[in-house]
Amino acid sequence: MPDIPTQAGGADASVAAGSPDKPKPGLKERAISNGKKALIMMLYLWGFLAVLNLHKTVVLQQQHIDYNGLGWGLINAVILVKVMLVADDLKVGTRLRRKSLIYHTLYASFWFAVVLVAFHILEGAVMALVRDKPLSDSLDDFGAGDLRGVLSIGAIAFVGLTPFFLFREIGRVIGEEQLWRLVFKRGERKFTLLAQD
Repeated sequence: MPDIPTQAGGADASVAAGSPDKPKPGLKERAISNGKKALIMMLYLWGFLAVLNLHKTVVLQQQHIDYNGLGWGLINAVILVKVMLVADDLKVGTRLRRKSLIYHTLYASFWFAVVLVAFHILEGAVMALVRDKPLSDSLDDFGAGDLRGVLSIGAIAFVGLTPFFLFREIGRVIGEEQLWRLVFKRGERKFTLLAQD
């Protein structure tokens, strides 16, 4: 039977209870942690955007329109990760953090999808101004130039972000190291969750 940590007396109890005696991570540890977080987000967004661009390429080639936007996926992923990190620092989508994981996950996915769509529209508008084109041209590129197209892109972003936020919230609850071990280690694993309020 595995040892279950207790919170009775001593220094171990103060650390387990989250007292001020627990040392805060240093600058190097925070930089490494933030770098890993950004890399994971970038790889996830890159894969997501690459699949979207591949789909767009296939659809447009069926209409005999030459399009190849696969190279922009990585650049967009890097830019969108910066936007997501800023939104994360501003606590976007954290209002329901004390609710069940599914509610918080869906809430965060919705608000981050809104942020990404708004940023993408803003990015297209800036690019149109730089190229001296009308703003309507940037909307034509994004979501077929109408509200229905923009909402469909938002829905795709929402669905694409939901697994990311679900895994992130599970990692926050059970511990990121435990989640990585559960997902990426071979063999049969048994975990015991201790619920703490």
